[in-house]
Amino acid sequence: MSHIAGQGQHRSNSTRTNRAALIIVFVIVLAVALGIGAWFATHRTDGNGPAHAGVSDVALNKAKNTPKPVTEHHGNSPDCPDTDCIAMLVNGDLLFHEGLWSHFQGPNPNATDGTAFNFDPLFAPMKQYIQASDIAVCEFETPIAQRGGPYAAYPIFNIPPEVADAARNVGYNACTHATNHSWDQGADGIARLWGTLEANGIAQTGSYKTEADSTKPLVIDSPTGGGKLGLVTGTVSLNGMTADEDWQGVDRLREDGDPNHDSDIQRAVDKANKAREQGADVVAIAMHSVQEYLDYADSWQISEAHELADTGAFDVIYGAGCHCAQPIENYNGTWIIYGLGNAVTESANTPETLVNNQGVTARIQCAGKKGVKGSWRVNRIDWVPTANVHQGNYQWCPISSDHPIGTCWDEAYDAQIRQRIWDVIYSMGADQNVVKEWNITQEQAAKQ
Repeated sequence: MSHIAGQGQHRSNSTRTNRAALIIVFVIVLAVALGIGAWFATHRTDGNGPAHAGVSDVALNKAKNTPKPVTEHHGNSPDCPDTDCIAMLVNGDLLFHEGLWSHFQGPNPNATDGTAFNFDPLFAPMKQYIQASDIAVCEFETPIAQRGGPYAAYPIFNIPPEVADAARNVGYNACTHATNHSWDQGADGIARLWGTLEANGIAQTGSYKTEADSTKPLVIDSPTGGGKLGLVTGTVSLNGMTADEDWQGVDRLREDGDPNHDSDIQRAVDKANKAREQGADVVAIAMHSVQEYLDYADSWQISEAHELADTGAFDVIYGAGCHCAQPIENYNGTWIIYGLGNAVTESANTPETLVNNQGVTARIQCAGKKGVKGSWRVNRIDWVPTANVHQGNYQWCPISSDHPIGTCWDEAYDAQIRQRIWDVIYSMGADQNVVKEWNITQEQAAKQ
């Protein structure tokens, strides 16, 4: 009995073991089948993709639909209120007489290797202001001589070409050269200036070597990525001279009543439109006037600037040529800086011409969205009054309340000139919330 009972118990245990094994196998097979079914359910295609999204597909689609973060390019604008900004620095004429250039003469003024003159010290204090901007534009008043000379001053200029070298070294990105002295040396002088600026890597517009060049707008990419600047220019006068070809001398902006007036305006507008076709987000125009030593805008400046503004082709208008600081105006939404005076020049000493020794450097901040038409506007203009001397030596000097390089003349005279220019700047009602005196020391401290 014990043997039979033991045998029955053994069978019973074996049967239970077999059943348990079968259940485990069944569970495994069922799990595999369900897994395969789920995979096919979520990956079944009808030629147009998944029948319905799995967890990973939902996450992928969500990632695709998440907007990419907007890349901003504020550049050197102090308080850019939009996605992109361009801070454009402009100042007055580079006006060289022999009494100025002789102070920077090298051992051999007839050297042809670029050492005849060294004007770097003349411009040096300007560098920190240029570096606080994105694009810096000079106004090249006169033609240049060939390396080694001969040189000539007023009334028919032919100045040392090392001025262009110094413009490069201080950081100017571009220069305009449509002025009343552009034709002083004829086509040869224009060709020398063009070639020298080009060799120095400085973009330019205003007077031209070829007719093809004269039809091309100047469009400059902001080095800090904020967008593209288009630059147009024109002068009211050639001091009675006539270019060989109308296109060749300079871009003109002749006065109302001149038979060429309407075509000059249209030419400027056409260039502005071409600049925008080539991607310019902002277009500025530089006007070169001829009435000198005025602390107000003359009739040509006002009528010409207003007519240009009314075309809607320009975001900002600024001027030089009068050798004097002049007002800033907002005309129907367009900002106009009528006169920036001289950036560098020989000192004048009569009461009527003392304003020749002064100027304005302005940083024009334009804000918008790169590539989006209609989004751009001028939202801030910083300005600093300047002198042509620093402590008795010829040097660009900011007459600023923070005295970044000390006083230009002395404390009392600096304060007097600064207040005079302040009064002139705001004499046409410029909003002081937009047009602000530039304190670069305070600005640099805020950045740090």
